[in-house]
Amino acid sequence: MARRFEVIGDVMGQDDDDGVQGDVMGYGGPGPRSGVQVLGYDEEGNAVVGRKHAPGNLVRVHKPDWRQSQLAPGVIAPDQGLLTLPMGSFTFTASAQTNTFQGQVQKPFRGERWLIRVVRTGTTATGTILAQIFVGTDLAQLDVAAIDLESLANPNAFGVRLTMKPAQPGVFIRAITSLSVVLTTTDTIAVTLQLLGRNIH
Repeated sequence: MARRFEVIGDVMGQDDDDGVQGDVMGYGGPGPRSGVQVLGYDEEGNAVVGRKHAPGNLVRVHKPDWRQSQLAPGVIAPDQGLLTLPMGSFTFTASAQTNTFQGQVQKPFRGERWLIRVVRTGTTATGTILAQIFVGTDLAQLDVAAIDLESLANPNAFGVRLTMKPAQPGVFIRAITSLSVVLTTTDTIAVTLQLLGRNIH
C-alpha cells in the first residue's frame, strides 16, 4: 500500500547567484497532491509560485504598489504614507473665544488636508471659526488675514487640499483661531481639528 506523508516547514536562505529567499509549504508522496509548493521572490521582489514536479507551471505574482518598498520579507525601506496629525479639541464659550490648535510632528511631515468637526449649542453660536495657520514660525497662507477654517476644512469640500511647507521632526503646526461672532450666555461651539498629510515612516 502506498505510503503518504506531509512536509510543512519554512525555508529561508540565499543563493550566491540568484539571491532567492522564500518559504516552502506543501506535500510529499504519491497521489495528486504530491510535489512541493514553493513561494519565493525574484530579483525585483515579486513572488514566484510553483510545484516541484511541475516546473512548467510557475506563476509570477506581482506585489501591490504599496509593498514595493519591501527590501526582503519583513524588511521595509523608508517610505511615505498619508497619515493624520491630531490638532486637538476645544470648546469655545463666552469666556474663552480664542484658542491655538497645535500638533507636533515626530517625523518629516507635509500637511495637505484639514478636517474639522464643529458642534454648536445655543442661539448665539453662529460665528465662523477663523484661523491663521503656521508651520513652525512660517505663515502657511498668502496673507496674514485670518481665513475661514470651516470652509477650508469642511469634510464635504471635495478636492480641497494644500501643499504646505514640510515640517521637520519636533516642529509645531498651529492654527490660531477666533470666532467671527461673539458667544454670550451659556452658548458653546465645540471644535475638533486634524490635519492629513504625507509622513516619512
